[in-house]
Amino acid sequence: MIVRMKEIVLFTTARSVDETILQLGRLGVVDIKEVNRPGNGTVERRLEAVHRAERAIAMLKEYSKKKNDHNPRAKYSANDPKQLIDRILQTEEIRQKCKDRRDALHPQLKWYETWGQKVNVKDIAYLKSKGIYLRLYLLRKSEVNSLEEKHTLFKLSEQNGKIPVVLIAQNESEKLNHKEELLPELPFEDVKHQIERKERQLAEVEHFLEDQVGKVKWLEAYQLLLNDQLGMQQTLEGMGDIEDRLKYLKGYIPREATEDFVAAAEANHWGYHIADPEKPEEVPVYIKNPKWISIINPVMKFIDIVPGYKEVDVSIYFLVAFALFFAMLVGDAGYGLLFLVTAFFLRKKMASPMRFLIYVLSGATIVWGVLSGTYFGSEQIAALPVLKDLIIPEIASFGVDNISFMMHLSFLIGTLHLTVAHGIRVVQFRNSIRALSEVGWIGLVWGLFLLTEQLVLGKAMPEWGIGLFIGGAALVALFSVESKNFFQSMGISLANLPLSLISGFSDIVSYVRLFAVGMATAAVAASFNNMILPEGTAGMGFINLVMAAVALLLGHGLNIALALMAVMVHGIRLNMLEFAGHLGVQFSGEAYKPFKLISPENGYKNEVETSISTG
Repeated sequence: MIVRMKEIVLFTTARSVDETILQLGRLGVVDIKEVNRPGNGTVERRLEAVHRAERAIAMLKEYSKKKNDHNPRAKYSANDPKQLIDRILQTEEIRQKCKDRRDALHPQLKWYETWGQKVNVKDIAYLKSKGIYLRLYLLRKSEVNSLEEKHTLFKLSEQNGKIPVVLIAQNESEKLNHKEELLPELPFEDVKHQIERKERQLAEVEHFLEDQVGKVKWLEAYQLLLNDQLGMQQTLEGMGDIEDRLKYLKGYIPREATEDFVAAAEANHWGYHIADPEKPEEVPVYIKNPKWISIINPVMKFIDIVPGYKEVDVSIYFLVAFALFFAMLVGDAGYGLLFLVTAFFLRKKMASPMRFLIYVLSGATIVWGVLSGTYFGSEQIAALPVLKDLIIPEIASFGVDNISFMMHLSFLIGTLHLTVAHGIRVVQFRNSIRALSEVGWIGLVWGLFLLTEQLVLGKAMPEWGIGLFIGGAALVALFSVESKNFFQSMGISLANLPLSLISGFSDIVSYVRLFAVGMATAAVAASFNNMILPEGTAGMGFINLVMAAVALLLGHGLNIALALMAVMVHGIRLNMLEFAGHLGVQFSGEAYKPFKLISPENGYKNEVETSISTG
């Protein structure tokens, strides 16, 4: 349910603005909108501080499993969280520089492995000063044989298919027509020591990060403080100003929180004005549902959509339809059981809404799988005595020619889904003549269903089907648009009707994907079974059984992944496009985000209270 909101304007003196913002944050119910745009750079600095804290915490969490409390080395300690964050983030730069230098030294080390660790580049330079020039090459054996007659060469042992060759010349211009090996910049011992040093520095960086893992909660508390400081600064800079004496802000609060706001305003001597919103398109949307409906919230957050303030909350309709679509698209009781067991074992790591949502989706999938006789795509399992009796032949996945019925069922589900959408709009416009146009659309939807059945399945349309089109079209044409000019509104409605009918027809047909994708999931599972175990497990040795089990795991894992992708593409689409389109929901809203202080009452308390004045 979308909670009704109130628009507020709050006035406070410039001297008490810091305390006002602090009290508003503690109240935690006002979604504050900018009056002025922040512009002094403080907000950007605070936002950067938040991001730095997030990056530092993320880095430490990577090392949580590597932490070694028994290491005797001295550990770095810090009393200032900002100092620790700076030190942690500096390790990124240090680590990258060490890796770059180490990687730059490795080619030189490899050079010495090829030409000899006792080679001294200074000796080569000394010989050059005496008129003896040494040039180094790595050549194939065939190349060396063709050069020996023309040049003075010294060969080393073959390495990795190449022969190290030294050209000895008294003429500086004498060269081989091959790529010359460059001399290293440093002696072997220096290269070796520098690489060892960089390895030690990288190890020290790793040890430092491992040692600081225990301070993650401390830094997370500090991050909450930084978020509070950011919110307070944004609120301060976004406030309006009247002659440097008064500050004011605008915002929205839930109607149910009005009494708490008024009590706080009177206790803190704020001036305020509360009214119904004048511009619904600017009002943030606060959706509040019972817990059993709120389990759909993870999906809504994933697709990141919010209905408009004057639109309909689709949560309950989405939940019911999504559970059905999930069950039909996955369609396998074995897969549903896997989801259920996985969710049960990971329940402590999941948020409550997500956990119960998976329980519901898994349960729906198990029920559909049992009724359709689908267990990991195996007809043998479905044929077991007890399970066989539970199958409904009309929706069975194997052994029954029920394609026509499944297409009929898909069209019927689509028609019912769209009928619900227009039924909701009938209630929504119950005090308007537009309710009659929605009744007309219900008639048109069922007329389109009969037309779809005739065109796709060859079922003759009953005589009264034409009446649905005529009556529905008349209601839509007469009452779709409220206008003082009756004929003008009817003309607009009639002009839009053909395209709307074509769109409605395609919407109903699109529900056939529920059957098609579900059938594909079962077929792919059965194909994997037949390819891996064409004759069952009889006569298979232990190793063959293990290999078959691995192959089945990979095959069904891929099929599950494809089924879940289908759910995200098709299951969500049918709700967000077809259903929402007929319901008139454009998801144009912005979520309600009240300004709320969230940092704990700890040693940072004083810093929170002075964060505005210190900038």
